Amino acid sequence: MTSRVNVQEIVRSNPLQVPEKFLVSRKEEDEPKSTADVFDLSSRIPIIDLSLLSRGHKEELNKLDQACKEWGFFQVVNHGVATEVLQGMKDATVKFFELPLEEKNKIRFPPGGIDGYSQIKVVPEGQAIDWSDGLVLNIYPANGRNLEF
Repeated sequence: MTSRVNVQEIVRSNPLQVPEKFLVSRKEEDEPKSTADVFDLSSRIPIIDLSLLSRGHKEELNKLDQACKEWGFFQVVNHGVATEVLQGMKDATVKFFELPLEEKNKIRFPPGGIDGYSQIKVVPEGQAIDWSDGLVLNIYPANGRNLEF
């Protein structure tokens, strides 16, 4: 059995309490010891230079390989996307998430689908859920696009 939720609506209904389904138990040894530890961790997130990677730079390819294996994500720089385009995407995203729930639900993930609005990760009952809502629109490869909304 799976569960889909809307984090924005949960926060609106009771902003002072996090429902149990979102709580993740952590081991004390996994917790940062100080704020300096948190900043140190964020400064170590791998940064991949796409301009070097696209030119076949071997060292950058190795950095990408390590980032994927050790972190599972990375920051991309020198990607060539104009600042105006990035700002336009941010602005459109903010506007979308400000819409009433009824409007956002018009493009809700269909059963078995991966495009649309909803909880990004649907998990089995009893497993902690990420504290986020998502909007997913796959554009590549072209045969994976769902432009119905």
